[in-house]
Amino acid sequence: MLASEYDGLLASLPDAVIGVRPDLTVFLWNGAAETLMGRAATRVVGRALADCFGGDARLVRHLAETVRLAEGRAEAESKVGTADGRTVPVSLLTAPIHGPAGDLRGAVAVLRDLSRLKALEAEVRRSERLAALGQMALALAHEIRNPLGAIRGVAQLLGDELGGGAFREHLVVMLGEIDRVNRVMEALLDLGRPLTFTFGAVNLHELLERVCLLAEPIARSQGVQLLRRYDPSLPALWADPDRLTQVFQNLVQNGIEAMPGGGRLTLTTRVSLDPVYGKVDVGTGSRPLVEVLVSDEGEGIPQGLGDRVFDPFVTTKPRGLGLGLALSYRIVEEHRGALRVTSTPGKGTTFACYLPVAPDERRPPPGVERGGDRR
Repeated sequence: MLASEYDGLLASLPDAVIGVRPDLTVFLWNGAAETLMGRAATRVVGRALADCFGGDARLVRHLAETVRLAEGRAEAESKVGTADGRTVPVSLLTAPIHGPAGDLRGAVAVLRDLSRLKALEAEVRRSERLAALGQMALALAHEIRNPLGAIRGVAQLLGDELGGGAFREHLVVMLGEIDRVNRVMEALLDLGRPLTFTFGAVNLHELLERVCLLAEPIARSQGVQLLRRYDPSLPALWADPDRLTQVFQNLVQNGIEAMPGGGRLTLTTRVSLDPVYGKVDVGTGSRPLVEVLVSDEGEGIPQGLGDRVFDPFVTTKPRGLGLGLALSYRIVEEHRGALRVTSTPGKGTTFACYLPVAPDERRPPPGVERGGDRR
């Protein structure tokens, strides 16, 4: 095989391949390594590997041991640091490189990016947790609604008997609180029971403008400015417009409430280039995903909550129930999309919603025409 063919083979590999001399200077750094590490080959080749990653990095230690012992090393789950300070989960395999006479020429490392696998595993765990909590909420709501209805009926009868007596005001308060509990029960039922969907081609920007129009009065009253950064070339989405409106109304409302002292709430749309949420198979082949970012300048989500904000009853609001984001997560999941959150305490929070574009056939993918739990 010619040298050019070797180069082409290495360049086409999806896994990062890194080669070092016995003194651990880099001589090979393929295109996948550039993408994974965020470092160009021209800035790495010829340098000591420890200068790029630090002497304590797992990659450096594994290659050093491989050179010293002339034996390969394997780590099913490892980590590697990137140029921008991120830590990426990888599988790591090293092997010695021998010359024709058996002399040691160096070592090679092969790293496979596990980011997508880890993200999908987390999505599955979260979906399973939400399904279990949804079923518990459904059972709880059914158990509470019947006696609550009886209590409401008795309170109404008492009101009729007492007329305008001294206890009338107390009964009005009681009925109001019963109705509030009923609304909570309805939210719990929405979380646990199968949802129905009517899918069609949806203009995302028109939908977001309707959401902003409804949110404008409360935003203005709190000194919040709604900013739009739309990509005008976005294709239509395949979605249920009513359910999707429900999602973005919740995200926008949360963003406004996160800034009681005012600030900017920014809605950004673009075709997703995320390595994890770039495409999805919706049943008729792989489709690109559109990314919608809803970013506020509030105090952020307290450390430790993280993605738990999508769990029922987890909330940062003093009087919140913690059901809105859980239901939004489920709706987006039913669209075969994803809902993620990133937050920096004291600086703000960004919710990223990933949704598939409409198929050319203008019909719902198999199994997605109507709602229902696919878990």
